[in-house]
Amino acid sequence: MRAVSPLSILFPLLLIASLPSFADSCSDFASYTCSKSTPNVVHLQGTGTTGQSVGILLSSTFTVTLEGNKSFAGDDLIIVAAAPNSLTGTLNGVSFSSLLSFPEHGATGAIQDTWGGMGILFSSPFYGYANLGAIGSVPFSITAKGVGNGTIFYAEIVNPQTGKVLYITPNSEAGVLRITTTATPEPASLALFGTGLAGLGFIVRRKATKA
Repeated sequence: MRAVSPLSILFPLLLIASLPSFADSCSDFASYTCSKSTPNVVHLQGTGTTGQSVGILLSSTFTVTLEGNKSFAGDDLIIVAAAPNSLTGTLNGVSFSSLLSFPEHGATGAIQDTWGGMGILFSSPFYGYANLGAIGSVPFSITAKGVGNGTIFYAEIVNPQTGKVLYITPNSEAGVLRITTTATPEPASLALFGTGLAGLGFIVRRKATKA
């Protein structure tokens, strides 16, 4: 009887273990239905990588690219989102419509693993989507306003005539929003700072006069 190589057993096991990070399959949502289990061709580009299952780190402005820079003229771009606690704000001025569940099989576990790995607390995740309309040139730029830190985005390409989902984003190419904020001094703090400078100037002038 022919001996089985340990590598021939190990490789399939490693492949199976890696599936949650890369393989998502399409799910019907809202008025959109899946044309088939779709290839992963829609990528989000941001400021870096997260080191987590959801792989891309996003700022408030990010881009969507299509594999091979293919043309999807006439197709719509939909961004599906998962927020750790509440889903707020807009993408390119478009508000989110709510969903009861995330519309990609295999993504929910990756999303929650990523939040956990990044130290983002989540008690009651919210899901939704924003249809940004027809795609222009690629890369396609998206600006998030009022969207909370830790919100995770996946992209889907939809045929607006048939309502069929054509392409989706895998976990590794999806992105998590991480906006750094700079503290703005309060008016009272500014007034106090100004008073201190005025007092310091008075003391300097008084010493100069006595000298």
